[in-house]
This record gives sequence, C-alpha cells and structure tokens, in this order.
Amino acid sequence: MKKQGRGMATIMFGFGYGEGFPDHSIASVEIEDSGKILIRTAAADVGQGVLTVITQIAAEVLKVKPEIIRIIPGDTHLTKSSGSTSATRQTFFTGNAVKEASEGLLSNIYHYASIEFRSNHVELEIKDGYIFRNDNPNYRLSYWELADKVKERGDSLKAEASFFPHTDKPDPKTGQGEKLYVAYTFVTQIVDVEVDTDTGVVEILNVYTAADIGKAINPKNVEGQIEGGTVQGIGMALMEEQVIKEGITLNPNLTGYLIPTSMDTPRFVTRLVENEDSEGPFGAKGIGEPATIATTPAIANAIYDAIGVRIYHLPITPEKILKALKEKRKNK
Repeated sequence: MKKQGRGMATIMFGFGYGEGFPDHSIASVEIEDSGKILIRTAAADVGQGVLTVITQIAAEVLKVKPEIIRIIPGDTHLTKSSGSTSATRQTFFTGNAVKEASEGLLSNIYHYASIEFRSNHVELEIKDGYIFRNDNPNYRLSYWELADKVKERGDSLKAEASFFPHTDKPDPKTGQGEKLYVAYTFVTQIVDVEVDTDTGVVEILNVYTAADIGKAINPKNVEGQIEGGTVQGIGMALMEEQVIKEGITLNPNLTGYLIPTSMDTPRFVTRLVENEDSEGPFGAKGIGEPATIATTPAIANAIYDAIGVRIYHLPITPEKILKALKEKRKNK
C-alpha cells in the first residue's frame, strides 16, 4: 500500500565564519588596455556561480554590460585572499569587496573625468562605459580613452577594497552575543512524499521552498542552488550513510555510497523572499548551506505524517521503515 504525507521544516542560518572569527575578502578592479574591466579575486567558484554574481555586481556599479568584465580567479600570484568558499559566505564577502572596489574605481573615473572636462561630479554622466557632461553629451570619453589620459599623468584607473565586517564572540555561558553573524538566511520547506508500506521505499513528490535571501542578484542562480541543495538534503535523508566507528570511516569505497540522481529529483516550486535586511551587496544574503538544511527534517516529518512512525536516525532507509512498521503493528 502507498501512503502519502506532507512535512514542513523552517531553519535560520548565520553565514560567514562569525562568532568573532576574523573573516574578510579582498578584491581589485581596474581598466585594462584590451577594452575590458579586470576583476582580481581569489574567490573559488565550485559551481555556485559566484563569478557570475560578482560580474553582475561590478557591471551594475560601473554602468557597463557584463560582457565587458573579465575575471582572474584564484591565482595566488595575481590575487589576494578572498577566504574560503564555505560557510555560505562568498556572495556576501567577495560580493561586497568587489562592490566597494568598483565604487572606488568609479570615484576615480569621476575624479579624472572632472579634470578632463573641466567640470565637477554632478555635471557628469556615465552610460555604457562612456563619461560625458550633461550639457554636451556628444563629447564623451570611454573608460579606456580616459585610462590612456590618466596613464600620461603617471597614474592608472584601478581600485582595491577589503571587506572585513565585525562579529562578536558569544558569551560562553549563554551563547548569546550582540552580533554573532553578519546576517541570517531563513528557509521554509514543505515536502510531499509517498511511502510504499510493502517495500519501505520513499518517493519525494514535491518540494515547496520559501527562502529569505535578501536580494537575488541572479534569481536563476539562487533557484539552482536551492534545487541542488535540496537534492543533497534528499540524499542525507534517504540514502547517504557514512559508517563511522571510533573515528574511522568504515565505508570501503564510494561505489556503495548512494547519492540521488536525476531520477530521484522531485517537482520544485520555489519562492524567493527579497527582504533586504542585510549588509550584503545590494542587500544579498548567502543561500548555499541553507538550501540543504531544512530538507531532511521536512522529509522525516512527511514520512511520519504518511505512516505514523517517527524515525530518528539517518538515513531513513526502506529497512528502517519496514522494521518500524512491524514494531508498530506488534504494539497495537
């Protein structure tokens, strides 16, 4: 017999290292001779799309098309520390570093342009990488033409920024603090499951997600992370099991370590809540780990709703479900 159930879980996640641990990211932006704008960052893109996000941030600040932006990523000879790609921190930390560096470059552009146009900031306008006076838009200079003139002065059009926010160490007795993390991401998930009581097999039918992510700089990117993180949560809930004894992993290889495939992927419905309450770039928050955390408890709650049995140990395998159902019938 197949029984259906629905479960829900809500989580909050403080991202960045937090708790008073030093955490920063450095980035620089400069006008290149090749007609590009170069970003130097050590931020590692492991598929989460941080390089796309920082490209969009720089393009927005500098008022150019994203195609103009070029990135040197992760070269220790050419970039400075951006911290690790962990703790759901790169969009917030490196995004802010790139934003501040881009704003610094923009201020330099306005400064040197005001000299060239014999004008001041408020009388100048920028569009698509060109700067001009409001009262004479036909006379304009591109960023690269301006960079050549700046070079003749013995300077260059570039800027660097270090984003280094403050967090507090928690009180050792209460665990409380004034600002333990830079910001918090909130996620609620509702999961529909179908449980086969004859085989113990669980099928995930639908996953509904509402995520407070501040500002979605790239909505498709955020939705993709939520879906990918949810699939990882499904694996944690139903099939991925690391066997550890006395600190030693007993799994002999990865061949028998099951992970979800595209055949295990459910129907997703995602709603992004853009509550810009953080100090992230344009109000953005991180979504990496929060996309995974709510899934497993929501699935556990859905299984309980379907069969009336609460299973406390992961993964919730068919064997555990059948054993629990057998014990339930025995205790009636």
